[in-house]
Amino acid sequence: MKKKKNVLWVVLSIVFTLFFLITLIGGPIANNYSQIINMVLGVEGSKVIGDEGITYFEPDYTSDQQVEEGQKVVENVVANGAVLLMNKDNALPLKSGDKITLASINSSKFVYGGTGSGGMNTDGVDSLKDALEKDGFEVNPTMWSFYTEGAGKEYGRILASGSLNNYIFENSEFKVNEVPVSKYSSNEWDSIKSYGDAAVVVFSRVCGEGADLPWYGAGDADGNILQLSKDEKDLLAKLSELKANGSLKKIVVLLNAANAIELDFLNPDICGVDYGIDACMWIGEVGQGISAVGELLNGTVNPSGKLVDTYCYDNLTSPALQNAHATSYTNSKSKGLSFSEGNNEYYVAYQEGIYVGYRYYETRYEDVVMGTENVGEYDYASTVAYPFGYGLSYSDISYESIAMEEDGDNLKFTVNVSNSSNVDGREAVQIYMQSPYTDYDRLNGVEKASVELVGFTKVDVPAGGSAVAEITVPKTELRAYDANTAGTYILDAGDYYFTSANGSHEALNNILAAKDYTVENGMTSDGNREMVCQYNVAVQDNTVFATAITGNEIQNQLDHADLNRREGNNGDGIVYLTRSDWEGTMPVANITNGNYEAAYKMSASDDMVAQMNEVYTKNTDGEMPVVGKEGNLNLAQFVGVPIDGSIEIDGKTYTWDDLVDQVSFNEMAKLIGQTYHSTAPVASVSKPATKDENGPQGITATLTGGGSSTSYTSEDLMAASFDAEVATAVGRSMGNDCLLANGKAYSGIYGPGVNIHRTPYSGRNFEYYSEDPFISGKICAAEVSGIQSKGVYVYMKHFALNDQETARDGICVWTNEQAARELYLQAFEYPVVEASAYCVMTGFNRLGCVWAGGDYGLITGILRGEWGMPGFVLTDFSNNNNYMDVLNGLMAGGDGWDCNDGAKWTQKLVEYKDDPTVVAAMKEATKHILYTTANSNAMNGVSANMQVVEVVTWWQILIIVLDVVFGILAAFSIFMLVRSIKKNK
Repeated sequence: MKKKKNVLWVVLSIVFTLFFLITLIGGPIANNYSQIINMVLGVEGSKVIGDEGITYFEPDYTSDQQVEEGQKVVENVVANGAVLLMNKDNALPLKSGDKITLASINSSKFVYGGTGSGGMNTDGVDSLKDALEKDGFEVNPTMWSFYTEGAGKEYGRILASGSLNNYIFENSEFKVNEVPVSKYSSNEWDSIKSYGDAAVVVFSRVCGEGADLPWYGAGDADGNILQLSKDEKDLLAKLSELKANGSLKKIVVLLNAANAIELDFLNPDICGVDYGIDACMWIGEVGQGISAVGELLNGTVNPSGKLVDTYCYDNLTSPALQNAHATSYTNSKSKGLSFSEGNNEYYVAYQEGIYVGYRYYETRYEDVVMGTENVGEYDYASTVAYPFGYGLSYSDISYESIAMEEDGDNLKFTVNVSNSSNVDGREAVQIYMQSPYTDYDRLNGVEKASVELVGFTKVDVPAGGSAVAEITVPKTELRAYDANTAGTYILDAGDYYFTSANGSHEALNNILAAKDYTVENGMTSDGNREMVCQYNVAVQDNTVFATAITGNEIQNQLDHADLNRREGNNGDGIVYLTRSDWEGTMPVANITNGNYEAAYKMSASDDMVAQMNEVYTKNTDGEMPVVGKEGNLNLAQFVGVPIDGSIEIDGKTYTWDDLVDQVSFNEMAKLIGQTYHSTAPVASVSKPATKDENGPQGITATLTGGGSSTSYTSEDLMAASFDAEVATAVGRSMGNDCLLANGKAYSGIYGPGVNIHRTPYSGRNFEYYSEDPFISGKICAAEVSGIQSKGVYVYMKHFALNDQETARDGICVWTNEQAARELYLQAFEYPVVEASAYCVMTGFNRLGCVWAGGDYGLITGILRGEWGMPGFVLTDFSNNNNYMDVLNGLMAGGDGWDCNDGAKWTQKLVEYKDDPTVVAAMKEATKHILYTTANSNAMNGVSANMQVVEVVTWWQILIIVLDVVFGILAAFSIFMLVRSIKKNK
C-alpha cells in the first residue's frame, strides 16, 4: 500500500511539474504571439478610455444590406468584364428556356477564385447549374449527376502538394484530370439529345500563392497545364460528333481561368481539327457573381469586356517564358548558396526587357510588315489567337471618327462610335499610342513598343444610335525611360500616332495604314487610317519629364538590378531583347515536355554573394535622437494633417516630428517589429491598435481566426471591364465589408495585388490585373480610391517585380531600369500619385542581389522621393526569412515587419538601442505608421481626450493562474512524495 502511495506521488509530481514547466515556458512564448492569439480569440490587448470623438468613416449600409449590395457589385463586375471572343453566326445569346448540357468536370467543380492567402470561401455560392437554372435554362440532370454523383466525380483538377514558402512544387503533381470519354456511358451521351440546344463546355484552371502553373513536366496536357489535355480534346471531339449527327445544335466554350489558356483548339487551321465550336467567352474567376454568367449567355446582359492579356495559340512563344521559373547560379554549390538555408540560390533574368505580352507580339509584327532587318521568322496570325484589348458584343459596334486637341499638358481625344444593331450595347473605348523609335533610341538601348494603351473609358451605345467618348491623355504618357545615357525620362523627337480600336492589333493596323502599309505588305487586315491622329515633337527633350511631382530629380535608382550597369560588372553582362535585332537577341530556352533550361545562365560573383549577405553594421557615433519626451500631444489632434503639416495649440506650432518625439523606444520597437495583420497601440500618443487582413478578392480572415466577407472576382476580370466606376464600386464595397467586420473594423487590407502578368503561368495572376501596366495602374487607382474612401488603407503588393511564385523567397530578379519603370513600377505609380494610396507591401524577391524591402533606391528613391507616398511600407511575411532583415529594411525606408513572432525583430531592434542612425530610422518609420493610422477608420470615435491603455487579456491571466496552480500542485506533490519516502524508511 505504501509503495502504491509512492507511485501516486511520483506520477503527480511528474505531471504537475511538467504542466508547470509548460505554462512557465509557454507563457512568454505565447506572449510573443499575442497578436495572432488575440485575433483568433477575438480579444483586444488594449482599450481606449475617455470621451468619445468623431466618427470619420461610416458604412453605406447595414450588415444585411451590405450582403445584398456586395452581391450586386460582384455581379456587375462579371457582367462588365466577361469577354466574348468568338460568336459564329450569332450563336450567342442563347434563349432563356433553352435546354442545355453542361460538359466537362469543370462545370461541376467551377473555379470561383484562386488559392492561398488571397483565396475566398465560396461554399455558399451557387453551382453553375443552379445559376443557369435561375436564369431560365433547363440543365441536363443526367450529365450533371454523372459529374457530381457518378463515375465522373472522381476526376477534377489536381494541384501539387507542399507549403507556400521555401518550397518548389513538383510539376508532375499538377493535372487537368478531365474525365476520359471512356468513363461515360451511353446513358450520358444519349441524354444530350433531349438537352441539345447547346453544350456549354467549361475549361478551368486554378492558380494560387506559392505555386506557379507548369508549362513543362505537368502530369497531363503534354506537360503544359495551360493547353488542353487529351481528355479535354476527346470531349470536344465527341460533342462535335453529336453535333454532326443532329443531337446537338451548338457548342459554347467558357474559359474559367485567370491564366491564359492556349486557344489553338478554336482554330482548325492551327490545331488541325474542327471541333465545331460556335462561341467562346472568357469569364475569369467570378467570385460570388456566377449568376451573371447565365445573364450573359441568355442576352439579358450584353458582353462588353476586353482582354487584359494576349491569348496565344502557343504560350511558349513568349520571350519572357524563356527566362522564368527558377534557375540556380551555376556556381551555387561552391559559393555556399542555398534556397532552403539562405534564400540565395536562384535568379530570374528579365531578358525580354519591355517586350512583355502585346508589347512583344504587336511590335515584332510591325517590324515584319515594315521589312525591318533582322526581324527573323515570325508569323503573327499563327501565333496570336486574340490580342490584348479585344472583345466582341451582341451589338454591331463600329468606330466612326477620332479627333485630337492639345490642351496644355494634356491631349484630349473625342471618339465617335456607332451601333447599327437593334441591341443596346456598351463599349470600352481605348486609346493606343505609338511613339517614334529613333536613331538615338537604337544607339542608347531605349526600346519602344509599336503600341501602348494610354487611355480608355466605357460608354453606352444605344441600338441604332451612337455615342461620343472623351478621353484625356496626359503628355507624361509620351515619355520613355533612358537608363543608359540620360538616366531619366526623355521625350523623343518625331511623330506620335494615336488611334482608337477594338484591341491592340486593330490599333496597330490603323497606324500601319496611316503609314501607307496594306495587306500586300503582310498585314493581317487593312487598317483604318481615318482613325489615326498624329502629334509631332520637333526636338528631343531630356528635361521636361526629368523632375518628379515631389520636385526631386528623377534619376537611375536601380542600376544594381541591371547586370550591365551594376557596380562590379566586368563586361560580362546580359543581352536584352531589342527590336533592332529580333533574330540576334531573342532568348531561347530549352523546353521539352519534361524539362526546362532557362535561356540565360550565370554564375554568382563574390561581390554578389557579399551583397546578398550584407547586413547593417552597428554605429554608436553621433547624436541620439529625442525619444520618449514628456508631452501631451496625441494622435487624434493630427487627423487629416499632411505629413509635412502642423497643428497649433495655445499659440504653439507642433509637427508630426513633435508627436513622434513622445514615443518611447520600446513602443517603436513593438510598432515596427510586430505588424502581423495589425499595428500595435502606442499609449504615449494614444494611438489605438489596428486590424488588417488579406484582401485581393475580399477579406480573407481565415489566417487570423475569422471568416470571409463578400467574395469578389479575380482582379483581371475587374480590369477587363475597362471601367473605372466598376472598380471604384468594388473598392467601396470592400471598404464597407471592412467597416462592418465582426468585433472591430479592419483598418487596412493586404491588397490590391499590382504585379504584372509577365507570363500566363504565374500562380497569383488572379490577384493581379493584367500584362499591361496602364490598365493595371488605372483600375487599381480607381479601386484604391473606393477602398480608402471608407478609411481603409491599402497595402498594394508585392512591391516590386514579384511576378512569379516559384522560389519567390529571395529570388534575384535581374532587369533593366527601363523595363522596371515602364512596366512593373508604373502599375504601382498610378494609384500612389492619382489615388493617394497609403501603403505598399514589399515582395519576397530581390532586385539584383538586394531584397526589395531593403532597397533604398526602390523605397526611398522612387516610392517616396519621386511619387511622394507618405504612408508606410510593410514587408511580406518575414518569420522564416532572415534576409528580410529589420535593420536593412529600416535603412532603406521600410516601416513594418509582417511577423507573428513578437520577439524576432523587436529583440533585434533592442540590441541597437544605442545606435543613433537606427533610432532615427525607427522614428521615421513610426511617423509613417502614425500618419497612416490617423487617416484611417481606426480613429473613429477616438478623441483628443482619450487615452489608450494596454490590458492583460483573459487568456494571459489564465496562463498566469495555471502557472501558479501547477506550481503549487507540483510543489505539494513533491513535498508529499518526499514525506512518503521518509515514512517508508
